[in-house]
Formats: sequence, C-alpha cells, structure tokens
Amino acid sequence: MLRSQPATSEAVDFPCVEQIALLRRQLRHHRPEVVALATSLPPEELSAAQWLKDNRAAWGIESGLHQRLDVSHHDDLCRVRQPHSMLVMGMFRRWSNSLFLHWRSQQKNPRHKTTTDFFTAMNAEHHRSALRCLQARQPSFKSSS
Repeated sequence: MLRSQPATSEAVDFPCVEQIALLRRQLRHHRPEVVALATSLPPEELSAAQWLKDNRAAWGIESGLHQRLDVSHHDDLCRVRQPHSMLVMGMFRRWSNSLFLHWRSQQKNPRHKTTTDFFTAMNAEHHRSALRCLQARQPSFKSSS
C-alpha cells in the first residue's frame, strides 16, 4: 500500500521534493514495514498507483540478476577492490549469467533449472561443454552427438 501527497522542499527539508509517500510493505517471513519515499515528480506526472508499480518493478531486478550474482556467483563475498578488476569481474559474471539464461531456455523444464545446475553442466567432463561452446564458430549448448 502506498499513500502519497504533494510536498515542498521547505516542508520536508530535502531538495527538489515535489511529492512524498509512505509505503507499507510486507516481505516474506518478516514483519510489515513502513518506509518513506520522496520524488521530484509532481502528482500529475507520477500517480500513487504508478509509483507503487515502479517500486515493485525495481525489486524485480534485485530478485533476478542481482540475486543470481550474489548467490551463485558469490558477488558479495568477492574481495577484489581495484576498480578495473571489479569492472572486469562484473563483466564476466554478467556474461556468465547471459550464458546461463540461454542454456536454461534450451532445457526441458527451464523453470526448474538454476545457475548451480548450469555450473554443474559446464563443469561436467572437465569443462568440455563450456570449451566447445567458446571455440565454436556458431556457439551452442547442444551436444555434438
């Protein structure tokens, strides 16, 4: 549930505010929480319903790509601190995630295939499947037999 109202920067002591809201959200296995939101968009440009929809859509990213990076690729455990190295590691992890999504789309029941299943399949037979895919003119995860 989201309730919003027009606001001014002076009233809330925050720059560029046109609208504020209170969002009550229920997270699985947690008590409900209320968070305050602020935006520079006036109510005529961002209705409460649209604001709620946008807020929910933002969490789709967190529970999709970011969850895969955090859990399967151990992104949060990474201790790389050099900016260039972090960029390279991030690119490889996202590339790996793209390969996973392609691999999963070719599985019999893709809804039950996880990133861990993908890593296991790529590690099978001393990484032959992954290497074959990397070296092929037209890469595919389908077996050659």
